[in-house]
Amino acid sequence: ATLPRISGTSSADAEASADPQVRFEALRRAGELLVRAGDPGSALTPLVAAYDLKSDDHELTVALVDAYTATDAHAEAGQLLEAAIAAQGKRRTPELAVLQQRMARLAGAAGAKDTELEWYKVALDSDKNNGDIAADLAELAMELGDGDTALKALRAITLMKQAGRMSKAVAFLRQAQISHQKGDSRRAILWARKAKEEDPGLTEADDFLRELGEH
Repeated sequence: ATLPRISGTSSADAEASADPQVRFEALRRAGELLVRAGDPGSALTPLVAAYDLKSDDHELTVALVDAYTATDAHAEAGQLLEAAIAAQGKRRTPELAVLQQRMARLAGAAGAKDTELEWYKVALDSDKNNGDIAADLAELAMELGDGDTALKALRAITLMKQAGRMSKAVAFLRQAQISHQKGDSRRAILWARKAKEEDPGLTEADDFLRELGEH
């Protein structure tokens, strides 16, 4: 499918370069920096120009999807994601997981919370070691009152070797809070204590334990 072309770039160096790869890298970098700086509208110019040069680059695709989503260009973001996900085939890879995460965020931006949740589930199945995806799933599931799904995502976080956006201590505490909501005081106390073991300075865990009569 043909994406809209936007003339010009924000990088004089990129325009001047005769080497397509050098120009591509400069355009992508310029676009990524604009996305991170909170200016997705301006980021579209170099990102689309980079996409014209190389449409199969994963990092570029993710940056362009983020820019489209942030500017409410949902159709364009969905079009990009569908093509990129199809190109991955049936392999469960970290790259596929990130694309599925972006599909979830796109659904969320459109207000389709149930669809957002399902995409996060699929994304975590594709990469059980992605802490950001697990945190996204846990937080949305808790928001929607889906304790079982939240617990699954939180357990994944506690088993990860590398720390992500949500710490293991917070993941244990969230498990404790969900257990408490389910009426399981024993597990609530157990997980809250685990949270304290992971992070003795987690005052939220202290407050929760006091609420349970443990302090």
